[in-house]
Order: sequence, then C-alpha cells, then structure tokens
Amino acid sequence: MAFVAALDCGEADPARMLAEARRLREQGHAGEAADLLARLIERSPGDYTLHYERGLALLAAGSHKEALAEAGSAIEADPRASDARLLRADALVALSRDEEALPELRQVVSSEPTRAGVHRRMGIIHARAGRLQQAMNQFEKELQVNPQDAETLTEAGIFYLQDGQIPEAAERLERAVSVAPKSPRARQFLAEVRFKQSRHQEGLDLQKSALADDPGNVQLVVNHAAALETYSDPHVAEEVLKSALDRGLKDVHIYVQLGKHYREWLRFDEAIAVLKQAIAIDPANSDAHFQLARTYLTGARTAEALPEFREASRLAPTDAYAYYYIGSILAGQGNIDEAIPLYRRSLELDPLNPKAHYSLAKALAKTGNNQEAAAEFSRHAEILKRLREIKLQGVATAD
Repeated sequence: MAFVAALDCGEADPARMLAEARRLREQGHAGEAADLLARLIERSPGDYTLHYERGLALLAAGSHKEALAEAGSAIEADPRASDARLLRADALVALSRDEEALPELRQVVSSEPTRAGVHRRMGIIHARAGRLQQAMNQFEKELQVNPQDAETLTEAGIFYLQDGQIPEAAERLERAVSVAPKSPRARQFLAEVRFKQSRHQEGLDLQKSALADDPGNVQLVVNHAAALETYSDPHVAEEVLKSALDRGLKDVHIYVQLGKHYREWLRFDEAIAVLKQAIAIDPANSDAHFQLARTYLTGARTAEALPEFREASRLAPTDAYAYYYIGSILAGQGNIDEAIPLYRRSLELDPLNPKAHYSLAKALAKTGNNQEAAAEFSRHAEILKRLREIKLQGVATAD
C-alpha cells in the first residue's frame, strides 16, 4: 500500500504511523499493527508509547511472549506507568502465569485505587485458583468502583450461584443482563438461576437467546438440551444436539448428552453408537465410559458394562458412582466380599448416597454382619427421610 511504501522511503510521519497502527489493531489487523510499530521503534527505541502500543497489538495478535517483552520495555521506559503494568499482567495471564500477574495488578491498584477492571482481573485469577472468597472480595471491590460493569456482575452472580446463594446470584445476573442485554454469558447463568427458582420457561428462553448469540458454546448447548429434556420437549433437546453436531461442534460432551438422551428413550443401539463416538474423540473422558457402561447395564448387558465402569473409575478415581455400580455388578454375581469395599469407597466419596447405604447393608447382612447392616439400613432411611422433608432434588441419588 502507498502508506507502507512511504514508510519504506522514510517519509511517513511518526504520528500518522502510530495512528495507522492503532486503527489496524482496532480493526482486527493486530499483526500488521505490530509490524508497523516495530519499524517506529527502530527509529525511537526508548519510546514508552511505541513499546506499549506494540505490546497491545502483539497481545491482540496472540503473540503473548512478545507482548510480555514489550510490556517490560514500556515499564523500563516509564516505571510509573500503570497502563504498562496492566498490559504485563494481561500478558502473564494469557501465558497461564496468573500468580505472577497478581503483583502487577496490586501495583496498579496501589497507584490507581479506582481504576476500572483491575479488581475484576484479580477476582478471576483468585477464582481460577479456587480462592473463592478472595475472588468474591475482589468482585465486590470492582463493583464499588464500577457498579455497572457487566463482566463483574456476571462473575459475581456465578460465584453466588455456585455457593447456593440464589437471591444474591439473581440480583447480580439480572443487573448484568440489564446493563449488557447481548451478553450470552450473563444470560446463560441467569438461566441456571431461573431453573433454581423453578421459573423453567424463563430459563429455557434465556438459554435459547444466549445460544443464538453464542452457537459455539458447547456447555450451553449441553445445558440447554438437558433443560429441554427435563422441563420441556425431549424431541427438541435431540434436535438441539444434532444441530450442534451438524454445525461442526464434534465435541465429546455433546455426544455424551445425546447418548444419555437415547438411553432414556430406550434407543440403546443409537446410544451405544454415539457414546463410542465420544470415546473415540476422547478416550480419557471418564463420563463417556460411565454413560456407555450405564447404557449397557440398562440393556442388561452386564458383561460389557463392567469393564466400562472400571475404566471410568480408573480415569476418575474420586467419582463415587462407578464404585457403586461395580460393587452392584459384583454383588449380583455373588462376589459379596469384593463388592463391600467398593460400596465403602463410594460412601467415603459421597456419604449421602442412599442407594449405596442400602446396597452395603444388604451385602453386610449376607456376610452375617447384622449389627453393621442394621446401622446402614438406618442411615439409608434417615437420608431418604431428610430428602423428603426438605424436598431436595437431584442430590446423591446415583441415577
């Protein structure tokens, strides 16, 4: 282009070149912007603005290591510049070096306590590390600085949802949707809140609209299909899953959900076929093996179910239910002594599984351990009573 030719001749004005680089980055041509800025830096190697702008361009282009280096050069040029430290933090996060990013973000907060977006970044880092209370503290600080920040409202709402604080989750996510009505993530998780509130049709409508704006969101596809299966029309659920596959979303989780759908409708051959496809995509996916095993078991194909349950247990050794089903198959074969430790292991991982307590009780009774069997029968009855009293649904049923 003529502009580049002028640059090659050394005739381009640096201010125009910088403006052109910014325009290129903003229009999605970040790599070209970075190349243009590199030429400017050759002329002015210690210029803060050029290093900073090139760091932004490199980060946008996915060149994270190079962006980190440019952020360092910008900091060398101006150690007090908060923008460069924020850029360095973003580059570190992009490189999965979250803990190194935190000190940079703290320095930004120290110099600019009311700067928007910094506390949110810190909150997301804490959340990824499992420091949920620290994450929530940062999200709330961000909302004090910027109460209309849709991203922070969404993340705070998700935190409250996962913590079981449904009114708080609803309030944050409703605000997020109000501020950013086109945000698929806010609508996705507000839908989950609506299901918790038994406002099922609202939840389905929110999921449908979010999926229209984010059709490649595999988790949303699976969640919407599962919700349709439970609260609306299972045939539509099947259509949603098949449509996603037709669009090229050949994801293991979609195949697993479709396999579960087929099994629920006793279409065992179809279920087995798609679950085998899931395993072909990801042989290390424990849920695919588990659901294939469940399908074999439902179809009374115990001999084929057992090795799949064993593989699921090997891949996910902290999952309670594979142990339970392996124990049940072995007990059905008369191998009571092998089944008992499997039931015990299942209950170590999920003490609230009434079926495992009942199965362990029966197995203990068959071995003559009547006192412990009676205790397990009692625990089974207590859990069922508690579940009925508080109308708790979907918890530890091993279904």
